[in-house]
Amino acid sequence: MVTALSFSVSLPLIGVVDGMWQLTGVLMLLGAASGVLDIAMNTAAITYQQHTGHRVVSRLHGGYSLGVLAGALGGVAATHIGATVTEHFLAVAVLLVTLTLVCAPTLWSQPRTPTEREAHDTPVFVRNRRFGLPVTIAVLAVSGLLIEGLITDWSALLITRDLGAPASLGANTLALFSLAMFVSRSAGDTVLNRFTERTVLTTIAVVVICLVPLGSVASHPVAMAVAIGLVGLVLGPVFPIAVSRASRSAPGRAAAMTAQVSAVGYFAYLGGPPVIGFVADGIGLPLTFAATVALSCAGIALARRNPD
Repeated sequence: MVTALSFSVSLPLIGVVDGMWQLTGVLMLLGAASGVLDIAMNTAAITYQQHTGHRVVSRLHGGYSLGVLAGALGGVAATHIGATVTEHFLAVAVLLVTLTLVCAPTLWSQPRTPTEREAHDTPVFVRNRRFGLPVTIAVLAVSGLLIEGLITDWSALLITRDLGAPASLGANTLALFSLAMFVSRSAGDTVLNRFTERTVLTTIAVVVICLVPLGSVASHPVAMAVAIGLVGLVLGPVFPIAVSRASRSAPGRAAAMTAQVSAVGYFAYLGGPPVIGFVADGIGLPLTFAATVALSCAGIALARRNPD
């Protein structure tokens, strides 16, 4: 609750700060609060999942995608009515604080049990405390979020500049991908209840590695836009699976393992696209785009085997 409130009340400061350093400070505060809140929400979901046996992580990540769409629509509405940035963010802050105060006290919680305390003395716990996040889980998180970051940051430019489409198609492609990610993440828990994680990850890797090269070979913007939308429809469960596996690798340290997989995954999500831009300067964006997807799919395929 503390980080949720901190994030909410800090948001309007973006519109009132004066100067680059003040803005940088506010953005750092928002980033820190958002990161801690992300780990807390994932940990709460993992705790619920561990004690009830019902998968919820993928659906909650679907809620994140829905929030992105809601934020975009809110920005459009604020622009339409002529609201200032401060007014817009203040209204959002009031809504977020209200939701936090209403929802946070009702969150399901489970006290630590003797079994969980004893988990600290098991060989699995000692191994993970010493070596940290298993490599296969880190590879899975990096691969999934690298594809997502690639499409989010570079797909519009690929479609408009390299494939000659109008700017509207580039923007609509990104919106289509976000909507598709919401659908696939929301349906992810249902899919994982019917099929094994290994089967789901294998299917994702095969489908994605077929779609993007086909769109590139066609060299038609609509074909690439459709391919990107279809990628969104299957990619959603990858990172939630990585989070679930990380928590299972050290049941007594769900928060720590969630923090590690989040740090590794979001490093790829944020750091990957700039590296992709640097590489694209040398070999071109279409080839870089397809190669990144192929490499990430190979990572998903290699990490599909559950390390537990």
